[in-house]
Amino acid sequence: MITIHELDGAGLRAAANQLADVLHDCVAHGASVGFLPPFGVPEAHRFWLDVAGQVEAGARTVFVARDGDGSMCGTVQLALATPANGAHRAEVNKMLVHTRSRRRGVARLLMAAAEARARALQRTLLVLDTWTGSGAQQLYAGLGFRVTGDIPQFARLDDGTLGATTVMYKLLEPVCDVREEDPASADARALMDELSATLQDITGDAGTTSFDIASVHDERAAFVIARDSSGRAVGCGALRPLDADTAEIKRMYARPGSGAGAAILADLEARAAMLGYRAVWLETRKVNTRAVRFYDAQGYLRMPNYGKYVGIDAAVCFGKRVG
Repeated sequence: MITIHELDGAGLRAAANQLADVLHDCVAHGASVGFLPPFGVPEAHRFWLDVAGQVEAGARTVFVARDGDGSMCGTVQLALATPANGAHRAEVNKMLVHTRSRRRGVARLLMAAAEARARALQRTLLVLDTWTGSGAQQLYAGLGFRVTGDIPQFARLDDGTLGATTVMYKLLEPVCDVREEDPASADARALMDELSATLQDITGDAGTTSFDIASVHDERAAFVIARDSSGRAVGCGALRPLDADTAEIKRMYARPGSGAGAAILADLEARAAMLGYRAVWLETRKVNTRAVRFYDAQGYLRMPNYGKYVGIDAAVCFGKRVG
């Protein structure tokens, strides 16, 4: 089980050796994060001591991921020091995952924590740059970041050539709290009734026959509700198993104007990764163009119809890798 923690200055100093190992490993395996080989562990250790001072000064915040045995396996930072006219934004820095822990959803969990912290700090814009065409760029796109453009010859690579970087951004929706709750509660039923009525109007099918509350009582399933700052329920979503590697997202709904949709989806994706799934699938109807655009924007890829949707031309299925 991967756990995520935010570290203060003292915590960073205490963890500097482990973090140095993560940074050294990533640079040794070609990560473009500001350093070039030869790059030793002592240099990596000094870097983290410098970061500790910046955290204590309030200039940045740092999250780390620990494996089940307590070992450090990843980290990400939010740079918070900006000019007065940029106090609404933060920059994502040094997303690092140790090579022994990749393809386990660590980066997604770290980014979810960083985004939640940015929201809590009332930051409404996240920016970053990443090596053009890299797996990291695909990860960020899948998390809802959009490309502003590419800058050629931006950074020197290991072989001495100059590589391009891609600048990306994400506008953060209003703050909401997403938690696992009882799908039989009054709030859950009210939200799902609203969803059913909306789907009936748009598609002519309320979708109720495709979801059974019992299906989210599985140990590898979940039902979540999003609440706004006043505690009002504004959206919901369910995660249930399709097979050992794939989960299905059902009953996705956000009240108009709440901005809860992206937060619910990100939470379900993070839960899927923690539960050991490799991918999440979902279905909507082609006529539901708003939903189709939403999943496109969240990095979902269209795929052949699966299960009960095979042969139904009105249905469109999406998939996304989470682990």
